[in-house]
Amino acid sequence: MENFKHIKVTTTSSLQNVEIVEYLEPISVNIVIGMNFFEDFLTGFRDVFGGKSNTYTKSLEKINEEAIIELKRRAHYLNANYVIGLSIDNDEISAQGKSMLMVTAMGTAVRVAGKAKNVIKNSTSINLEAFEQLSLKARLLASAEKDELILTENKWNQIIENQVSELIPFLLTKLTNNLSQFDVKENIKLFFDSLEREDTIKQIFNFLEENEDRDLEYVLEVIQELHMVDYTKNLKLLTSKKPYLNTLGASIAGMHKKAYYTADIKLIQETIMVLEEKFPVKANFLRSKESFSDKEIDVWKCECGTENNLERETCRACKTDIHGLKDATINLKEIKEGLIFKLALLEKNFV
Repeated sequence: MENFKHIKVTTTSSLQNVEIVEYLEPISVNIVIGMNFFEDFLTGFRDVFGGKSNTYTKSLEKINEEAIIELKRRAHYLNANYVIGLSIDNDEISAQGKSMLMVTAMGTAVRVAGKAKNVIKNSTSINLEAFEQLSLKARLLASAEKDELILTENKWNQIIENQVSELIPFLLTKLTNNLSQFDVKENIKLFFDSLEREDTIKQIFNFLEENEDRDLEYVLEVIQELHMVDYTKNLKLLTSKKPYLNTLGASIAGMHKKAYYTADIKLIQETIMVLEEKFPVKANFLRSKESFSDKEIDVWKCECGTENNLERETCRACKTDIHGLKDATINLKEIKEGLIFKLALLEKNFV
């Protein structure tokens, strides 16, 4: 059972020497247990030196711990790394003549800024905690370099807590090698979301450029789900001489950013222009007589010479789309329409 050690819990509503960067939402957990659980559990124990009392207390502590772990689980799926204002209530409730114990754990899921990446920057001394952090980081990087780093729960906790951003290429490689492992992707998302955003985006786009021979489907999903889009870096993909990178860039162009700025207006305009240049419409649109009738309808004529109804996204003969892309995984029409809509919205609100 996961215990989500990377998520810290405190009973206080504020934190010292730690910056809360985002308050997510209140979370709560309820666990209901029949009182006979304790009675059955305590049967056979002798009441010597408070034996029953101690056993009861330990059992209750165990249940409270499970409630906290479940609270951490919920915080984890909100991409939180801290739960503040923890409170636990133990109430006895009755229903139909039976007594039950209800354990309620509550708190607020938040995201806090992580540890500094450079713990000895501009310093002539280093304390033991910082030294141990550097030692752990060095061991993780050495294991990754030898491809011996096994991503156990404990290792993920260490990577996330210590913000070892140098492991980004290694982890993305693991992601492309383990497309069926859901936990790899989810832990990578949690890790990336804890890092300095600009550097993380830079490393992700560098990875895309350098690994075109890999299946990058899950990397694109991470970009989309964390909104790690950078129009400037994406234009580099779109303007590349490599068609595969152009296609990646087109996919990313259809995704959302975490936040939009006035400078994005010009970048979106440029993105639309590059898309039209890199993916020109190669089909011809014309009127043609419908089969078995003299009625004329609008069709598009593929480069292979086949006429297709406008409703068809790919040619019925050669399976290419109007841009000449075969078995395309992107819908350029939707992407461009989305960018045009986004552009109009930003221009209206920023002017």
